[in-house]
Amino acid sequence: MNKILSIVFAAVFAICIYGTYSPAQASAASLGSINMSEVIASYPDMQTTNAAVDLARQKAQNEFNEKSASLDDNGKKALFDKLNQQVTEQQNKLFKPIRDNITKAVEAVAKTKNLDAVLDNSVVFYGTEDITQDVIAKLKTM
Repeated sequence: MNKILSIVFAAVFAICIYGTYSPAQASAASLGSINMSEVIASYPDMQTTNAAVDLARQKAQNEFNEKSASLDDNGKKALFDKLNQQVTEQQNKLFKPIRDNITKAVEAVAKTKNLDAVLDNSVVFYGTEDITQDVIAKLKTM
């Protein structure tokens, strides 16, 4: 999730910079865009990873249900926070290779197409080359 926020921040920053250039300078930049949601949804191991995260959540819920019955509100909150932290760490561990592979694929496609920057298409309305399908294809070969 932090990666997506970073991409959005970079996109907004790029748009701000883009606006300070003259039209001649701005047209010299080669910009690409990507539908990150589509890339993530089509990632080969996404269903397996989501299932593993769901299983970790369910185990945490079961553990909370078993242990919280004998705890007061403060104990329940502490247990909830501890289990939530464990699930978050597990989720981050599982999604890190996916984020890394997507980043590598975007970089490879951008380099092949001589793009100076790639923005999330949720912040781009016009003027970029959509490389979503190229990135999806690249991920399938990695």
